[in-house]
Amino acid sequence: MRARACSIALGCLCFLLAACGGGGGGGSSGVVPSTAHGAGASAATSSPTPASSPATYPTADGDQLLYAGTLTQSFQSFPEIVAPGTPSPEPTSQTAIDVTESVQVKSDQAFAGTQGLYDLHATETDAYVSGLKTTTSQSDTYEAVTANGADGSRLLSYGTQFTDESGDSITTTYAPSRILDELPQTPGAQWSNPAGATIQEALAGDASGSAITVARTVNGDGSYSESTTYPPGYSAPNYTGVGQISENRDGSGSFAWVANASATTILYSVPVPQPSGPPLITISVYGGLDPTPADQPANIFQMPTWYGSAPALYNESDRDDGVVAVPASCKLAAQFPQQATEVLRTIDRVDTVLGYTEHETAASYVAAGYGALCTQLSDTQSLYYDFNGDQPFVFTQQPPLEIATTSETLALQPGTYVSSAARRHAETSAPVGGHLDIAATLRASFDHRVSALRAARITRAIRTLRTLLPHGGAR
Repeated sequence: MRARACSIALGCLCFLLAACGGGGGGGSSGVVPSTAHGAGASAATSSPTPASSPATYPTADGDQLLYAGTLTQSFQSFPEIVAPGTPSPEPTSQTAIDVTESVQVKSDQAFAGTQGLYDLHATETDAYVSGLKTTTSQSDTYEAVTANGADGSRLLSYGTQFTDESGDSITTTYAPSRILDELPQTPGAQWSNPAGATIQEALAGDASGSAITVARTVNGDGSYSESTTYPPGYSAPNYTGVGQISENRDGSGSFAWVANASATTILYSVPVPQPSGPPLITISVYGGLDPTPADQPANIFQMPTWYGSAPALYNESDRDDGVVAVPASCKLAAQFPQQATEVLRTIDRVDTVLGYTEHETAASYVAAGYGALCTQLSDTQSLYYDFNGDQPFVFTQQPPLEIATTSETLALQPGTYVSSAARRHAETSAPVGGHLDIAATLRASFDHRVSALRAARITRAIRTLRTLLPHGGAR
């Protein structure tokens, strides 16, 4: 059993995974030096204002581009600590997928009340290297360029829509719209975006409609509130559930749900400093909704914080690294430039209620007249709470219980419109309407796959609950 582990009825905590997300507060992240994209921006409510600059991202209505590459997903689990020292991790499980993505540009589109946007419509085919299956999905990413000062402009994303072959869908609306790049590109330029977004998710069920619906509001600082509804029998026979989860900017939070007419609420306190050692979190479990200070919890305990004295729920940094060699791992065709401007985005998240950290990087290699030649995406989630139901303890400090890593590399393929040298030359001085970031739509499908990790844990937790609750839960 894990050292420094704290026990709690797993039956109560399994439902924590029934809601996922991230989001918080008001205000944007720090920006260097003066390119703040604050929460008061109005880009999401009015049509973009055209600017003029060279076409770093040349595309036009009707253009079609083809990207291909590979995606890998790996899971590394750690056994419980039964003696002093750090145990060796269990063997890593890995899945490899061949990815093909076709992108078509559509002009004069509307999204979330904003007119005059470009829609980058992508159709993706994922073929598992094992031969197990092949899946398809479609996504739409809405972009435009707006003026930024007298001589510059910003490439913005307003949101995305995703649907897979089973009918699962996610619509994400950024609030405010997010900066993808600043033009003209300048080596060393830096900017950032707040986490603010609204997310509507539906997991397809039977013929009557969606089996699970999720509505999440993410604040600029990474805190969030979320409501999830499960119709009868979705993940387990006789199971019906409605859950609400919230994470506050100070690390406190709550999760409440009603399942089969039984209500439970779990409250997480802010980290409290101690005379020695790390701060402590108090976790209280109540048999009902909306507990008051006068109510006595059914279970209460303390555990050392695993995220420090003050959680950084969301932190993003974006920068232009200037011209670099396109990585050999892109396997870019020789007919394309082998050097390009690297635009790198790094995001770190902490979810103090669901118990995980997330580190994400997105590197785009962009050449004038071609746009995105290659994208490399990586996401690592480290889980600190055990909701599998196969161990007697839920919480631990080190090591993480599981590390899930998803990575993808996609490269532009020969035969797309950019093979026309005459057209490339004409577009290098095209008006701003030709500026679109294909890399953003390539990320939309990747982001859905990452969020699917949370959905899988939800289903696993619900099924475990049916076994544990009749026996009083695991401690």
